[in-house]
Amino acid sequence: MMIMKAKCGHVTENSYAEAHHGLCRRCHSNFSFILELEQKYGEDALVEYWYSKILTHSTETSEEVDCLIDHLIEYYIRKLAEYPSKKNYIKKMLYMLRSIQDPFNLQTLK
Repeated sequence: MMIMKAKCGHVTENSYAEAHHGLCRRCHSNFSFILELEQKYGEDALVEYWYSKILTHSTETSEEVDCLIDHLIEYYIRKLAEYPSKKNYIKKMLYMLRSIQDPFNLQTLK
């Protein structure tokens, strides 16, 4: 069994990361849950879920939330090419994710 650093930055088995798009077990599990949520309940439920999870930081560390945001941005960039008909929705999702990553500071405009 070979250990490697996954795309998400966490350490995992090489075979697992190769089989799951370069993600460790935890990140793949979180990401799979998000995809399942979108398939079952639609885009609005997904937005509500991840936005509340990210804003409340639940029990996760800031590093784990940043990791989730990075995975979501990468996912929606791929979806932009796959689903041109959902371009406006996907761009809105990317804007919201990036605004959480780099929040707007009103004080800088004053």
